[in-house]
Parts: sequence; structure tokens; C-alpha cells
Amino acid sequence: MDSKGRVLIPEKVRKKAGLVAGTKLRVSSEDQVVVIRKSVEPEQFIREMKGVIRRGSRVKHTDPLKLKEIWNPKL
Repeated sequence: MDSKGRVLIPEKVRKKAGLVAGTKLRVSSEDQVVVIRKSVEPEQFIREMKGVIRRGSRVKHTDPLKLKEIWNPKL
């Protein structure tokens, strides 16, 4: 980490994670571990979650953006 707090992610790791210039990331800490995750846009999240909760399920229908908030809380 440099004096400005910037971290270099090795090329191999970037490629494996599909990170390219401009990719939005979320940084958080869990205990003493720093976690870097790709940020998910609401539209992408809705597409990925579509059909997960089906009619007749014991889980009540909910707004996909509310699920995203639970799944990926703001820091």
C-alpha cells in the first residue's frame, strides 16, 4: 500500500476476477481482513435474482433492490 492508501491488485488476480479499468469495487473490513468485492449495479442484480423466489414459495415476494441492500449493505 502506498502513502495515499492505494493498493495494487496483481494482474493475475484482476484477470481471474474479471476486473478491468473502471470496474467499481466495494471495500469493507471483516475483523482484521480487508475485503474487496465487485460492486453490482441494480439492473444486473435484478437480472441475476429474477426467478429466484417463485410463486408458491414460503418466501414472500420482495423488491430486488431491498434484497441487494441486505446482501450488500452500504458502508
